[in-house]
Amino acid sequence: MRSGKKSILTPISPIVIADNKSYWATHFYSILKCMDSHKNLMHSPRRFQEFPTWSLSLLRGNLPPNFFDQIEVYIRNWGVQYFFASLFNQKIGSHIIIELIERLEELYAVCFNKDLEQFLFYVSGNDSSLSYKLSNRFTEVFPFREMKGSVADLIGYSDLCLVLDNTFTGSSIGIFGEVEGTYGNKLRTESYWGKKQEFCVFSVGVVDGDQKLIYFEESNHKGIPRVHLMFEKSHFFISDFLEVLNCFKFLFLYGPTTKYRCPDDEFGFFLAEIKKRWSTPIEQVFDFLEKFIDGGDLVGYNDGAISIITDLQS
Repeated sequence: MRSGKKSILTPISPIVIADNKSYWATHFYSILKCMDSHKNLMHSPRRFQEFPTWSLSLLRGNLPPNFFDQIEVYIRNWGVQYFFASLFNQKIGSHIIIELIERLEELYAVCFNKDLEQFLFYVSGNDSSLSYKLSNRFTEVFPFREMKGSVADLIGYSDLCLVLDNTFTGSSIGIFGEVEGTYGNKLRTESYWGKKQEFCVFSVGVVDGDQKLIYFEESNHKGIPRVHLMFEKSHFFISDFLEVLNCFKFLFLYGPTTKYRCPDDEFGFFLAEIKKRWSTPIEQVFDFLEKFIDGGDLVGYNDGAISIITDLQS
């Protein structure tokens, strides 16, 4: 789908958090969603007889006392996949993705049709239950050339799918990418991309750095141009994600009566609410958190409808 029409892109603007409750809800939500949906965690509620009905209390009571220590490093890596899928569907992250799309246009000498008036992120990969029926979300795959493998393999061996949508005609383009939440420096190596799908043309990585920066890099491996979105570990998106992860570690280690030094009032609000819902079925916890994630700011929507990683792929 090539077009000479005006691009859907707009200039990039600084990051502004307009709603701290929505922002923190996204962090808490994403970590819990990773625990609920990721298939490869060593200790997981997915292995309980009660699943998909489980609670934080059930999780703590049926696993070793230090179980979270053993999966924390994996959630640190895989959890940002869920976090970015949710955050980038909100206005707070939209300008970053607009530049990502613009760079792909330049690298591949295309101009996406202006009628593709919204974009949405989906979690992909065989290791996540959220990739179920993802192929129903797009009608074409980018880049626009013959694919050696199957779409199922592309979905199964990628981490994120960015879908550009025309809500009136139903046409849509799926653009696939990789996420490295811990080892983002690997995205700069030839060996990394030699093992990846050729149709994975972008990546999101967490890299070393103390300047709190977000920046783009580009690469070309065996004739395949790619755009890499890099977040320094010191950036508040990442440090805040790790703060919430550390909070869960304390909760699972010491129980819901433990005290935790909160960085701000909104964080403290969600911590208190999580404690109250310690024995509540997780779906009700998700429902509670979703109410605070700002649907009014979601990209491409004007009706306030929520589109985050739960209901996108149900």
